[in-house]
Amino acid sequence: MFLLSFLLLKSKSIYWSIDQKLQKLADSILLENSKYYKYSAILVAEVKTGRIIAISCYKGDKLDYNICFNEKFPSASLFKITTAIASIEILGLNSDDPIFYVGKIYSNKPYVWLSNGNTKVQTLKLAFGLSNNPAFGKLATLIGRWRLYEYSRRLFFESYYPIDDFSLALMGAGFINSYITPMNALKLSLSLSNKGLIKSITLIDSIPNIYYYNVKIEGRVMEEKTFYELKELFKETVKNGTASKYLRNYDVGGKTGSLSDKIHGGYIEWFIGFLPVDEPKYAFVSMSVEKKYNNKLSPILNIKPIIEFLSKKNNFICCFP
Repeated sequence: MFLLSFLLLKSKSIYWSIDQKLQKLADSILLENSKYYKYSAILVAEVKTGRIIAISCYKGDKLDYNICFNEKFPSASLFKITTAIASIEILGLNSDDPIFYVGKIYSNKPYVWLSNGNTKVQTLKLAFGLSNNPAFGKLATLIGRWRLYEYSRRLFFESYYPIDDFSLALMGAGFINSYITPMNALKLSLSLSNKGLIKSITLIDSIPNIYYYNVKIEGRVMEEKTFYELKELFKETVKNGTASKYLRNYDVGGKTGSLSDKIHGGYIEWFIGFLPVDEPKYAFVSMSVEKKYNNKLSPILNIKPIIEFLSKKNNFICCFP
């Protein structure tokens, strides 16, 4: 960070990675509903290069980049991505495998989830798409405390080690023990889109005679083959799951998350993902902390015009009949 600040001070001309039209669109979307938001963010990056082409970060109606880079928010059901990847790689599950669970899918009672009550079943992809809490709580207990914690840290979450099976189940479902910044959520989405590779990310293309960006491989968050199962889960969110109301016919994959945010005194909602689904070109994050829950202010609705803009610009198939 110090080096970047030094370069910016020394340079008279900076070539940013930002797409000005897309940036203007993102800003206008968040400002339109800013009176309802405590915090909000939209971030978009190119999958291949890691170039950030839009980054809109607001506290109320005030631009504040600290929101995207440094402010930590409850990850909510985004954490189910961790549980899903660990289930695929450790438990050997695939997207169509049956997952057995006990309890209502949006409940928050691990003592019910881990009981011997009436057993129900869903495929892994449908449980993911619908954000099934008891199913993912149960999976977390099968994965184990240390391995789930280890995967979460690898996937850019700031997590806390669960102390017992109940806290492990709640963590696996996204209720406790996990936080993430919008920028790290973008890194997560980019790494998933890149079939598990962690690539460098940038806001600056070049500073003449000083700096020129070159994409670099920095590590790996999951096995390459895991992507092909994971994308089916992401598709299900849009096709039959929690984002289907808004994006059912769009060539997009993603994961939603929502939770009462006691830290910021509001209701946090997330939607992260990529498009097109099979060969991702763009990764995105949309986040908002609403003063009060309002389903007309979903971050899915915030990102929808962005998806349409990118689809039109690149001649992607935007909406299937």
